[in-house]
Order: sequence, then structure tokens, then C-alpha cells
Amino acid sequence: MAEPHEERPRKAGELSWTAWPARERPLAAAVLIVAAVVLGMLVKKGTDDSFLGVAAPGFVLASLSSFLLPTSYRLTKESLEVRSLGVSRVRPWTEMRRMTVDRTGVFLSPFDRRNWLEAYRGVRLLFGGNRDQVVAFVEARIGRGAAEA
Repeated sequence: MAEPHEERPRKAGELSWTAWPARERPLAAAVLIVAAVVLGMLVKKGTDDSFLGVAAPGFVLASLSSFLLPTSYRLTKESLEVRSLGVSRVRPWTEMRRMTVDRTGVFLSPFDRRNWLEAYRGVRLLFGGNRDQVVAFVEARIGRGAAEA
């Protein structure tokens, strides 16, 4: 796994890094991009519509942006910030009730128990070679709310 990339000088009680899965798995990224291009050609040929031939792979690649493009994370004492595609989402730790740790990251949920709304209201933090630091930081803010997956 890649080393964490510090975005700015770290302040006390702050952790920041950038995760870029496509950089760690370039073959998978290349296969996805080639598959999207082939999809575009097939859609164009099947529908005879150039717009759909561009839009279809565009939507597929946009849905995979968290894999294909870098995402920056910043955890502070008060909040967590996730930046990707020029959009920044800031959520206070007080909203987070539970954490689930898996092989690639931590999922933070605003619900005490599993809920179907988690996928829409939760936040996923991908590790960037700093698993232990991220898990310790999150545990210190919200406690241990779920067993590791």
C-alpha cells in the first residue's frame, strides 16, 4: 500500500492523507477505462447516437471516481473532511455513532445500529498506508462501535 501523502503540515491532533486506489492498482484502472471506451463504442453502434456513446461511459467512469481519482481526508478533533473532485464534505464527529473497519478502510455511520440509510448518510475513509493511525484516531473520537469486518 502507498505511503500516506500529507496535504499540509500536520497540526497536533490532526491527521491528513490522500488515498488513490487507481494508483495502487494501475492494471485494474486501465481495464476499467478500456471497458468504458468499449462500452461507449458498443452503445454508439447499437443506438446510432453519439451522445449516448459518450454519456454511457461517462456515467460509468463518474460512478467509479472514488477509485479512479484521488480522495483527500483530514481528521481533526472536531470534524472529518473528505475532498474529491473539488467537492469538500465536512462532518462533525458528534454526528458519528458507529464505525466498521474492514481491509481497505473505515465506514462511519450516524446510526447506532445497521440501517439501510447508512449508504447515503455514512462516510467511508479509505486507508492510504496508515491503517493503524486512522483506526486509532477514529476510535478516540467515537469509540469502538462495531467489530472489525
